[in-house]
Amino acid sequence: MNEKKKFGAGWMALLVLALLFAIVFFLVAGLPYLLPGSERIKGFSGREPWIIAHILGGTVAILIGPFQIWLGISRRKLKLHRKLGYGYLGAIAIGATAAFYLAVTTLNGWMFGMGLGGLGVAWVVTTSLAYIAVRKHDYLQHQEWMIRSYVVTFGFVFFRIFVAATSIMEIGDIRERLTVASWICWAFPLLVAEAVIQGRKILRR
Repeated sequence: MNEKKKFGAGWMALLVLALLFAIVFFLVAGLPYLLPGSERIKGFSGREPWIIAHILGGTVAILIGPFQIWLGISRRKLKLHRKLGYGYLGAIAIGATAAFYLAVTTLNGWMFGMGLGGLGVAWVVTTSLAYIAVRKHDYLQHQEWMIRSYVVTFGFVFFRIFVAATSIMEIGDIRERLTVASWICWAFPLLVAEAVIQGRKILRR
């Protein structure tokens, strides 16, 4: 009983922290693109609808994710959990579609585009498998794939943190930072998440 309480409290703390990071990320990195007369969006001349769709889809997903994961783990309010799930799926469908277009039309080089494309693929694959698992009533696999999906969703936060950190440390030029960030922002966190998910199973045995 105590283990369950600790597990629940730990998850709650982690998800609250993720939600706070998501809100701050939107206010600092997302909202400026959506404001009238935004200077940032001028860098996407001719692609404004796509970057807006990408930001809105990603924002909805990153804000819904913590509630969705908590409701799934705690098995509370399953009807709400199901409705939020469809909202999460729709947001990722919009965000990922826009991401693929932006990756193909990027002005920052093909390696950067490939990194963003890889993030889009990981986003679609992890979320699709979470959906397939729940349709087959495999709730453990559903939970695990939802965690992976949200880790990929959070890649946008990791991307900004990595670029900001390497800029402060003056590592490489801006194109190099963006290119490395486009890969490491999702591949490394996904590896860590997988190690935790599978490692817990191994340690239990």
